[in-house]
Amino acid sequence: MRRHFEICIFSYVATELKSGDICVLNSGAYADYREQLLSWNDCQPLVEAYCQQLGFPTQAENFVENLKNSLTQTASEIDLGYPNNTSVVISEQGEPVLKRPLANRESASLKNLEAVISERMPERNLIDILRDVDYWTNFTRHFGPMSGSDSKLERSTERYLLTTFTYGCNLGAAQAARQMRGVVTSRMITFVNQRHISLKGLNAALVDIINRYNMMPLTKLWGDGTTAAADGTKYDLYEQNLLSEYHIRYGGYGGIAYHHVADSYIALFSHRFTGIEFRCLPVTACCGHFIPCGTWEAVYIIEGLLKHKSEIQPSIIHADTQGQSTPVFA
Repeated sequence: MRRHFEICIFSYVATELKSGDICVLNSGAYADYREQLLSWNDCQPLVEAYCQQLGFPTQAENFVENLKNSLTQTASEIDLGYPNNTSVVISEQGEPVLKRPLANRESASLKNLEAVISERMPERNLIDILRDVDYWTNFTRHFGPMSGSDSKLERSTERYLLTTFTYGCNLGAAQAARQMRGVVTSRMITFVNQRHISLKGLNAALVDIINRYNMMPLTKLWGDGTTAAADGTKYDLYEQNLLSEYHIRYGGYGGIAYHHVADSYIALFSHRFTGIEFRCLPVTACCGHFIPCGTWEAVYIIEGLLKHKSEIQPSIIHADTQGQSTPVFA
């Protein structure tokens, strides 16, 4: 019973600390938030202009009276409209229960709009898109035997594109081979991934794709590539994985994929899985080493820019709290 009681206490303490209902004296993360607020002497000169902007009375008595009148009027309108209100029912316990609202029916004009968009923008096959990208950039030229010799594979470009599709979508060789209905076997996909695709080749291929994508006029409407954002995303991993760690905030075992994305919506660099679950990554992310959950992300915020070799070279980086570090800024 003692252990369960202690767990109950710590659970409630954690909840109250997050909400600010309790605090830890002289602490950094869980101090009394009221001491961090502006003093009343600093706020008082701003109250009148703030209330006028929102339409609130500036005097305390008038403000309370106005709030009471507003709540009373709203409650009266709800009481008068209850007989005709089909969204609220009274339960057996005498408590009001609000029903889940019904979904709005699609209008005829919306269906016509969807039909026109589908007609002008038909669905595209992802493998066909990869083939077009390779036609424009020839990124598969960076793949080949580790010795540097010419590829002896039959239809090598096709094999490289199918392997990129397989591991880029995180399907796995066996599942992809089943979906391709005998075009390739799982052994053929695995062979290309292990013998012909390297980290250096992936980075070189992605530089070609990023540079080509940056030439499109649409990207210029979003940004000029001078700024970028850096942030991490947690991915679940097996607990027994050597690089897997327990994430305190999100819970569960996993790792962090750390991305650098330019203001033109181009993914520049990612510290992600390499040699852990797959070696070939999507065309929107570059390869890097894996970041455990307990690592401070700011350590890698500059490294991503140093390893990035495309034409986009941002000079301003935006990040969240994990991107703050005095040594890195220095």
